[in-house]
Amino acid sequence: SDVYKRQYLQQMGISDASALLFGWECAGIVTAVGAGVTDLNIGDAVIAVAAPGCFGSFVTVAAEFVIAKPDFLSFTEAATIPTTFLTAYYGLYHLAQIQAGDRVLIHAAAGGVGLAAVQLAQLAGAEVYATASPSKWRYLQSIGVQQVMNSRTLDFAEQIKTRTQGTGVDLILNSLNGEFIGKNLEILAK
Repeated sequence: SDVYKRQYLQQMGISDASALLFGWECAGIVTAVGAGVTDLNIGDAVIAVAAPGCFGSFVTVAAEFVIAKPDFLSFTEAATIPTTFLTAYYGLYHLAQIQAGDRVLIHAAAGGVGLAAVQLAQLAGAEVYATASPSKWRYLQSIGVQQVMNSRTLDFAEQIKTRTQGTGVDLILNSLNGEFIGKNLEILAK
């Protein structure tokens, strides 16, 4: 609603939508460093998040939201990482406190956040169950996801019950709405 949009803009310190800056994550070269910043230098290749306005040529970002860009990533690749991985990490590690051996269902696993979540769940030693469009199943299987189901139907719930011998999953990273929410609750382990 318009009221919600106005409140959101006010919380960001913006009184007029025309002042809204596009972009939130980026990669680039440091061109200046503020006083007290000791771990970044002019010329460093970096990745940044919380960088409103980064669609422009220059952006000022607080140092705590900037890290060195690994050499093996292009700037384009690096700019796609922060939001997806921060979202997945926050959900799985911070909120859910994922552990080795947990059974994790990741919906829309072939999307940006989904692929980040798959990698982070595998890193934790969790057993990954995933939903995706059938055309993306082969890719998910190629990165080690053995339990892949359709994200376009509600059949995943019965398939999870069968594949876990009725136990269900410990964690669900959900991006689907409507009837999917109820089905998710049905398959959570006790």
